[in-house]
Amino acid sequence: MSLVLWWVPVVVLALLVAVVISQQLRRTGRRKTGTPIANSERLTRLPEYERAVRGASKRVWFALIAAVLCLGVATIGGARWVYTNVVTPEKYNRDIVLCLDVSGSMVDYDAKVIDRYLEMLPGFDGERMSLVVWNSSAVPIFPLTDDYAFVKEQLEQMRDAMESGGYSEFVNVGTLEKPGASLVGDGLASCVMQFEGAAPSTDEEPIDDGRSRSIILATDNQVNGEQTVTLPEALQYARHNSISVYGLDANENQDAYAEEYRISLENNGGTYFALTDGTQVDTIVDTITSEQTSLIRGAPQLTITDRPEVWLWLLLGGTAIYLTMVWRSRL
Repeated sequence: MSLVLWWVPVVVLALLVAVVISQQLRRTGRRKTGTPIANSERLTRLPEYERAVRGASKRVWFALIAAVLCLGVATIGGARWVYTNVVTPEKYNRDIVLCLDVSGSMVDYDAKVIDRYLEMLPGFDGERMSLVVWNSSAVPIFPLTDDYAFVKEQLEQMRDAMESGGYSEFVNVGTLEKPGASLVGDGLASCVMQFEGAAPSTDEEPIDDGRSRSIILATDNQVNGEQTVTLPEALQYARHNSISVYGLDANENQDAYAEEYRISLENNGGTYFALTDGTQVDTIVDTITSEQTSLIRGAPQLTITDRPEVWLWLLLGGTAIYLTMVWRSRL
């Protein structure tokens, strides 16, 4: 705790001392005035008179105390009494990319997938997240960030656009740059490249920065066209870069697409989940957050909290007491 304007109390105290000394000097030089009254002690000894004098004296003292308190509170409030604290931010070093298929066959499912993503969001704390949408080509909607308010806003905006009929304008720009549709392998490979050091153009070993890396892949696996990278190859690519892939299957029926998707994931280090099973959201979040990771400690930050409303309420209460006492004393 400290005073920002520390000199304010010093100035107020100096002025108060000057006023007291000035009043004392004025009283010393003033001659006594008044007219003596004979036998006034008969009046001053009456019980009612003594009671009235004691009451008036108490009210004067209460008014004086209230005035001093108001002056003190106003002085401290004006000097800005603030609370200081040193905070060291902590963040979990996990990176998560949300990888969403926005092909035509996913129109009826994408809003549900976004809802699943939104359900997962409260389970994370400090992780960085990114969103990539893809069809025949991929488009990053936002890069890895830990600004969850921004992440939530972007996800809700996309979901609302899908539900209101603005689907094509919102997600198809940039996702149809080559022939074909729902190219799962290419989409997953593009999501892998969102991580630092995962570019395929280098022959160097993947960067081991101690961060947990995860991709939540949502698709119905209905590939239409020739892929540059197959799904098993993309999964191996992710595995080579120490990235865990969690596959959400948007198929409502256990058909050949779902079976191929499940087998590809399980045979190449991924994990399969059915989108229709709502309980799997908690499972995915628990699985990601249970991975052993260390904390990233940021630079210490000094926080200053200014709470002037406390002093204003005290000043208001003291002023009310002072005015009440003055009014009752008829000063």
